[in-house]
Amino acid sequence: MDTKLKNGDVVCTPGGALETISGEEELLQRAAMRLCTRRGAFVYAPAFGSRLAGLSAATAGAGQQALQFAQEALAPVPSVKVVAAQPEQNGVRVKLAAGAAEIDVLVPYDESGVSK
Repeated sequence: MDTKLKNGDVVCTPGGALETISGEEELLQRAAMRLCTRRGAFVYAPAFGSRLAGLSAATAGAGQQALQFAQEALAPVPSVKVVAAQPEQNGVRVKLAAGAAEIDVLVPYDESGVSK
């Protein structure tokens, strides 16, 4: 069980308690956190995160690289599958599936056209 996040903030119930998630929803949230974290950002967990942050949308083969980087980041989470990964105008969109549940994760680009 984990605390539910939405747009980087915790979600509260109408009564003010922290909303929790579990199962497939929790797996997908954890996978999204891996994708949106720059690989190497945590000193004590240098393999956590993805290399999507270094992907340039203008690079030839960026779609294939996005798919490869997303799969690499989620290798430690075998119950979550990368369905698709594609650079778009506003960032790299990655579609994830865990069981019957699916989500889209957008890793936004910074000002230079590189995802952050």
